[in-house]
Amino acid sequence: MRWRLLGIVGSLYVAQFIPFSFTNMALPIILRKEGFAATDIGLIQLTSLPYVFKFLWAPLIDRVRLGRDHYKTWILALSTIHLVGIVALAFVNPGGPLLPLVFSLLIASLAVSTQDVAVDAFVISIMRPDERTMGSMFQNAGLYAGAIVGGFGFMSVYDRIGWQVALLAQAGLFALPLIPLFFVPEPSRPSQRSSVDLRAALQFFTQPGMAGWLLILGLIRLPLVLTLIPMRLMMVDQGMSMDEIAVWFGLFSMCAGGGATLILGPTLRALPRGRATLLVAFLNVPAIVVIAFIGAIFPSAIRYAIIVAWTAIAIIDIVMFRSAMENVRPEMPGFDFSAQIAVYFVLAGLLDPVIGSVIDSRGYLPAFLVTLPLALVPVSLVLFGLTEVSKPQASR
Repeated sequence: MRWRLLGIVGSLYVAQFIPFSFTNMALPIILRKEGFAATDIGLIQLTSLPYVFKFLWAPLIDRVRLGRDHYKTWILALSTIHLVGIVALAFVNPGGPLLPLVFSLLIASLAVSTQDVAVDAFVISIMRPDERTMGSMFQNAGLYAGAIVGGFGFMSVYDRIGWQVALLAQAGLFALPLIPLFFVPEPSRPSQRSSVDLRAALQFFTQPGMAGWLLILGLIRLPLVLTLIPMRLMMVDQGMSMDEIAVWFGLFSMCAGGGATLILGPTLRALPRGRATLLVAFLNVPAIVVIAFIGAIFPSAIRYAIIVAWTAIAIIDIVMFRSAMENVRPEMPGFDFSAQIAVYFVLAGLLDPVIGSVIDSRGYLPAFLVTLPLALVPVSLVLFGLTEVSKPQASR
């Protein structure tokens, strides 16, 4: 096991998740404090949809070489564009009109989500197949470390140094973990321009066994993710200070997720794919029951429910990221991995405004209750063999 390489993998995903956690964790809380309705906050979070639909332009990343190194050059170019978007966002008033805020966020999100395609493909290309399970563990740990910086870090300094300085500091912290990229060579790839196009890319979805796998992928963490919006907004509406929210939502919950990754990763690594998928599908149900119970009966203890949610999400992510890495074709790693991650996130991204609307019109309890039946769906699909969770046949 090449530990230095795994450390570089982790650092790349630290950088990758700083902007994502800012948009999805810190920003909704800040906007709520600025007086935005839950529906508007859900609409603003649609700027994260490029993370979902990036697979549509991923073949371009796999096909076009910008410099001597294929994916490394893409990573550096797109990181620069993202930094421009973040600097522009720093000069936007977070309590002002929506349009400048949405426009700056969209530029930053488009750049960093496309950079994510190149990062994923680069990581897959430098790792041997026997390293990918451990690589998914370091990937997940890096994501939670980035979440601490982009979520807890931003929220904890926002009240002290202000929106502008906090965002400029975040831009510098985003660039810092990319430095190790210069010290790892990128493996050479044979030219495959003729075979890397959208038509060839879409053949990924027609592989035997792929439909069942994608169904599981899209549903398995959805109920847990949908509980995050009401929990975030409840903390604000209960009058918790920004420091309290930052500590519980941005630090403790992310440390719980990262700790679960490091502690349980080696165990999950040893399990067959089907058994590991069934285990994490079952995990959904008690986690959702605990979260809904706390949200309905003990709303003042919602901070503990957030830790439950992120711990469960982290455990699910280990298994799902590992499987997604195994399901890529050598000539199109960027598209194949991005397509699976799009399925993994798409429903939650599209349903954010719906959950926000439920909260505005019906309150928090219905928002929690709708997640309970959803938690039973992936369990039923895996337990009763209604979908295939082994590696798709064409990827073997």
